[in-house]
Amino acid sequence: MSSTPPQPTDRQARFDALILPHLDRLLAFAIRRTDVVADAEDAVQEACVRAWRSLDELRDTSRARAWLYRILRSVLGESDERAARRRQLVSITRLETAHEELVGGESEALFDEIAARLSGEEVRAALAQLPEDFAVAVELHDIDGFKYHEIAEIVGVPIGTLMSRISRGRRLLGGAVLANRSAAARAAGGTPRTSKGGSR
Repeated sequence: MSSTPPQPTDRQARFDALILPHLDRLLAFAIRRTDVVADAEDAVQEACVRAWRSLDELRDTSRARAWLYRILRSVLGESDERAARRRQLVSITRLETAHEELVGGESEALFDEIAARLSGEEVRAALAQLPEDFAVAVELHDIDGFKYHEIAEIVGVPIGTLMSRISRGRRLLGGAVLANRSAAARAAGGTPRTSKGGSR
């Protein structure tokens, strides 16, 4: 007489407990990285498949969320279309120049304004203009709330490098927001608004 082994049921229960609570955040992250909901859903689905296959490798369950993000980043990073899109984005120099010209030394005040509106379309558009490494660092820290050591594990860089990316990424984000505002104001025949409440 044979019986059904209990392991598949146990494995499914472990998967459900560790993976499912994070799906909404994973999807939101993937959407920000791809800008296409269907592509984001496909990426998350593939990440879940890979997570299922390598579930036994997850020894420390407290690190499940970071582990999942690392898998999802790997899936997203394999997209040639994504790499091509990033190569066509605004240069770092232009973004930093825009930031310095428009806000001078008020970078912290500007980022406070941006941080309060991270889910807005304006900031989402600006994030899409940042090079991948900087955009991901800012998103994982300021949107998804990961700690430095968790992000360092996800992206595979030393904490010092990561902190530098977050700092520079925030400046780039500020520059992109302001450059976009300035371009929109010129197109509308007006003057761009800065964090000082004035114009150039």
